[in-house]
Amino acid sequence: MKFRLQTVVATGLCLAALAAFAVACGSGSISPFLAAQFNQNIVDAQQNLGAPPVINPPNDDDDDDDTDVLSSVCDLPASSRTIEVTIQNLADTSVDFSLTFVVSAGLGGFVCDAELQDYLDAGYSDAIVPGSGDSADIGCQSATLNSGTRILTMEFGENQGAAARIPPNDDLNITFPNVALPSRMLTRQDNGSTEIPLPELIVVGTNSPNFVCTGNDLCTQRGFVYVTAGGIPVGLAAEASRIQGTVCAENFGSAPQFLLDKTLDDTTQPFQFGRGGSIVFGVLDREDDPISSQRNQTVWLVIDGNAQTVQTPDF
Repeated sequence: MKFRLQTVVATGLCLAALAAFAVACGSGSISPFLAAQFNQNIVDAQQNLGAPPVINPPNDDDDDDDTDVLSSVCDLPASSRTIEVTIQNLADTSVDFSLTFVVSAGLGGFVCDAELQDYLDAGYSDAIVPGSGDSADIGCQSATLNSGTRILTMEFGENQGAAARIPPNDDLNITFPNVALPSRMLTRQDNGSTEIPLPELIVVGTNSPNFVCTGNDLCTQRGFVYVTAGGIPVGLAAEASRIQGTVCAENFGSAPQFLLDKTLDDTTQPFQFGRGGSIVFGVLDREDDPISSQRNQTVWLVIDGNAQTVQTPDF
């Protein structure tokens, strides 16, 4: 049994990957301790930037009957049960963002009973009342429960208001990633740790007017919006189709989301992030792009729990 997100996907390969779902988060101000930790994360990321992408090796602790697909977070070693997410702003305007971590729980869900309380303590909560339905809307995206009994989500960015706004970059000569860039680290709600329980999906956008999709086109749902200091949108917002790593941007379907790599083979797809490790998003200085532009406005660098590069920025 798997917890699946129903969505329109172009290939059977992506359909297999959608056997589980996940979402991303945002944080408040960074303490000196977290700032130091962040600096080390970026140093590690820079060292890995030129390394060839590699797949996470099969997990020796996976005791599920399906040896090809990870079914539970409890099948992972403790070091691979969390992820760190950082957003860096390379633009000369402020940036608001909206990321939602999504995961299944209950009987047959990805979150095993032993880890459930840690997810709840971190800030995950039921997207719908358990037993009241089998789907939850995240902006225009609908997450549907095919197994498991609970849909847990954790929102970051837009729901936190100005506190999550990333200030503008005043040195456009800085390259990504770099500790000198204005940044936001996503944190747990209980203790401020940057190690967030692993999601199955990370969805960009929400039902807010600045982030929701246009019409019925899911790939127009926005994850990163350039704004004035007062929060007024300016320029061209980063829609899912222009955010590297989303199913939309990688042309694997029409889902504004990134997926956890749950396969145990030797292949990582361009829309997948690794188990454990970190994600660093870079919002590029492209708010003045024409509406017809197809180039990425947001790129990502993904390092897995083994400190190996999984995804490299596509500028």
